Amino acid sequence: MIPMNDQAKLETNRRRFLQVLGLGASVPLLGGVAACSPGGGGALGGGAGGGGKVTELIVPTAKTPWLDAYRKMAAKYQEQSGVKITLREFPYDGLFTQQTNAVQGNSFPFDIFQIDEFGVGQFYSNGWAQPFDAVDPGFTIDPEVLTYANLPYWDAEKKSSADTGKVMGYPINGNMDLFVYRKDLYEELGLSVPKTWEEAISNGRKAVDSGKIRYGYVPRAQAAQAGLSVTYEFMPVFYSHGGSWFKEEGKDWTPTINSEAGIAAATTYRELAKIGPDQPQTVGQAEVISLMQGGQALQTHVVAAAASQFLNKDKSQIADVVGFAEVPAGPGGMPAPTSGTWSLAIPKGLPAERAKAALDFIKWVLTDEAQTVFMNAGGIPTRRSALASGAESGAGAAYLKPLQESVQHIKPSIRQPFGPAMAAQTEKVLTQIASGQVSPAKGMDALQAAVTKVVKDAGYLK
Repeated sequence: MIPMNDQAKLETNRRRFLQVLGLGASVPLLGGVAACSPGGGGALGGGAGGGGKVTELIVPTAKTPWLDAYRKMAAKYQEQSGVKITLREFPYDGLFTQQTNAVQGNSFPFDIFQIDEFGVGQFYSNGWAQPFDAVDPGFTIDPEVLTYANLPYWDAEKKSSADTGKVMGYPINGNMDLFVYRKDLYEELGLSVPKTWEEAISNGRKAVDSGKIRYGYVPRAQAAQAGLSVTYEFMPVFYSHGGSWFKEEGKDWTPTINSEAGIAAATTYRELAKIGPDQPQTVGQAEVISLMQGGQALQTHVVAAAASQFLNKDKSQIADVVGFAEVPAGPGGMPAPTSGTWSLAIPKGLPAERAKAALDFIKWVLTDEAQTVFMNAGGIPTRRSALASGAESGAGAAYLKPLQESVQHIKPSIRQPFGPAMAAQTEKVLTQIASGQVSPAKGMDALQAAVTKVVKDAGYLK
């Protein structure tokens, strides 16, 4: 039995929670007191039969820089709703495989999918996830939710993310790249925060030549086995140079990777890598963060979710001297931060009781309360009001302000239905370019041919 004082506290939390979801206070709590009796369950049992309330949601997630913030947010939901959130943690490369295996095995080990941006097209176009209005016919997207170049939507006819489509997922952790630099060395060497990649390279060379720093720039250049690693960090450079993957996505899927702009972007990325570690192909996200934290690099661009790690005085040697800015621009003068946002979606075919409980959790994640918990723990808010509040003041203002400025320039990541097959090619070739194993021109020609084959095999080109 629950003590009376705890019972009263639980009831207060329950009422507040239900008000957030727009439900009457008389609606039974999912879990909570009901969890004291048998018959509950989430992905592990009870809810699947439709008998009894869902008392647990099994949510897969990746071991990312923002995982601790996610844990805190999930704990707050559990406290308020009584529904246990079990986060099943997988390596970044393994999460996509775990979820596709679940789909192909026609099983439901997870109540929610957490889909990296490169995989949303495949999941949505294959019908592996269901539209939110299929779970709740009255669902409408919250206007405060940041959409990251239409990421929540999927237009089946265009085979693309467009606001003419259905809402299929909500964004969690608004990752975009930020430019990160050593303010102390910039001041000491008389450098200015770069507006262009060319200026960033020049600053890096000057710093290395001065002998005051080991690396002038540390770009992520390691290939991922599944997902995006070097490809993701390359895209802000690619887009800012005027590069594009296709002639006209949704209409003409002819790849345009080896354009003059594409080759120029690849050349720039190779120049960034030259002033970093000798074997760029070994530098993944963890290495980028570690080298910056350890004070061995002047600058980099990396996901905003890593910012709190740079500011952690217990782990970072640069906590008092790190600076943040919007990523540099290309020759055209416009920066092109790329969306690197995960989406929370609901598996198709999930029993109705579990699907409703999943949607309740997903909607709550995007409330002001949840986003504030997430942001204060180092996560990147995906709600407009929370981001604005954090950018104005608070522990994260230093990196949330340039992130807020970046929203207006955001570009989409790889999201096509053939995204995983395309990513396998971009990862392989771009790491070769960054490490100097192949020239930028030859590398982009090879990538053009490889992606053209992927698109043709997928039936998008004759």
